[in-house]
Amino acid sequence: MQLDKGKDEDRQEKTSTVILGPLTEDLPFMIRNLNAMLRPVGAAIREPLDLEAGSIGVLFLVWVNPGVSQNDLAENLAMKKSAITKLVKELETQGHLERSRHQGDRRVNSLTLTAKGHRLVASIREISVPLNKTLTAHLSKDEHDLFVRVLSKLHTRLSGQ
Repeated sequence: MQLDKGKDEDRQEKTSTVILGPLTEDLPFMIRNLNAMLRPVGAAIREPLDLEAGSIGVLFLVWVNPGVSQNDLAENLAMKKSAITKLVKELETQGHLERSRHQGDRRVNSLTLTAKGHRLVASIREISVPLNKTLTAHLSKDEHDLFVRVLSKLHTRLSGQ
């Protein structure tokens, strides 16, 4: 995916006199705007792989946490349980995930990737890793490391972990 802007967007960027001022320190504003700006990037990763929005987060959390429950996915992805159930069913139907009953609590589903799911995660990473490097290329290593630490710390705090 190319990150270059079109001619109209370049022209608008050069002539824009809008100053964000204190909004640069307004976390909900900045996150909402960054999310909107990054939405096409996510779509460019998902669409060729025929994945729904949210699927990559599910796949990666299951990859890193084999046996994770759907409830834990919902909590960590800040999604409704019904949305997670829908995504899990779709990924299971596509042959990427397997659900099994948790040994300690039969009411809980444990999720694992299938061999096909592992191949899909590898395919996603082939696209996403270089793309993330491109998105953060203007940051020094120290800035990048700090940015990742701050995001992780904020995520941990807001998710109640």
